[in-house]
Amino acid sequence: MGLHRLLTALGLLAALWAVPARAAENAAPRPPDTAPVLAEIERRGVVRCGVSFNPGFAANDDSGRPVGFMVDLCRALAAAVLGKADAVEIRRLSKPQEFAAVAAGEVDVSFAQTSWTLTRDATLPIDFGPPVFHDEQGIAAWRLPDGRSPLQSGEATICVPAATTSHWALESYLARGEKPWTLRPLPTWPDALQAFIGRECTALATDRALLTAALRTLDAPADAIVIAEPPVPSREPIAPLAANTDRMWLAVVRWTMFALILADDAGVTGENAGFLRITGGSEVQRLLDGLPDAARKVGLRPDWAYQAIAQVGNYGEIFERNLGARSPFQMERGPNKPWTQGGLLYAPVFQ
Repeated sequence: MGLHRLLTALGLLAALWAVPARAAENAAPRPPDTAPVLAEIERRGVVRCGVSFNPGFAANDDSGRPVGFMVDLCRALAAAVLGKADAVEIRRLSKPQEFAAVAAGEVDVSFAQTSWTLTRDATLPIDFGPPVFHDEQGIAAWRLPDGRSPLQSGEATICVPAATTSHWALESYLARGEKPWTLRPLPTWPDALQAFIGRECTALATDRALLTAALRTLDAPADAIVIAEPPVPSREPIAPLAANTDRMWLAVVRWTMFALILADDAGVTGENAGFLRITGGSEVQRLLDGLPDAARKVGLRPDWAYQAIAQVGNYGEIFERNLGARSPFQMERGPNKPWTQGGLLYAPVFQ
């Protein structure tokens, strides 16, 4: 074979080998420059958050403005995404509505006090963010005339919101014949609460923090109701959730929550964030600088974390003003403290 013919043959072979490579390159999906949900939020100008209206967690104040722990988490997300904490649209969701509303894109994220479970994670078209509130099950009961709880005396009728982790845990417990209690599932938490207030049931079961906050608003003597320990240990990791169609948007939700948690642990507050942005340690500066290269990949501005903390405060500030010492509810933080203080709140490394 002459040199010319050899070079021609090699050229044809190279061309043939290049075709599959180019075809594969053209066929490979390219990551979007910006998360579709984030692009829609920027076009719309507000972050749409679902919540359950419960005292301390989400409610309207006297002027009709949404306030509460979960509302403030939504506001922090809006500050990170749009630079304006009040650029939010709060939608009230019940448990049956929540999953459908998230999957359909009617809300961008839900903070409706939902526990992260394997069944929900595996069977619903949603993804959970990090737990933002660690709770346990509680049971409230009207005291009997002799001061005892009906849970101790024997028979009791327990109202519980249906299809919740509280419902499932109690149902499993009673199926073993441990107690002669009657379980009465009701469609929603407000239904269960109203039935308890109306004395249609002698006890009420749901997340302990939710019980504590709700019962403080009742017009009843302080000693008329007792919150008992649950018959079986329980844990309720309450987490935000979003549709599972946009991984980048989930990253935005996830890391905004982590930013609030890390700021709490590191002592970065809404008041000192500007100062620590210049003088803080290496991780604090990375937090407040927002890691611009990583932020750009998910469509965030470089000061996203700084804006969330400066405008809304860190996790501890949000907790204390809505649920803790600066609120009417006076809840202890308990497991909702940083891991360095014996709690369960932990943020991955900002690097």
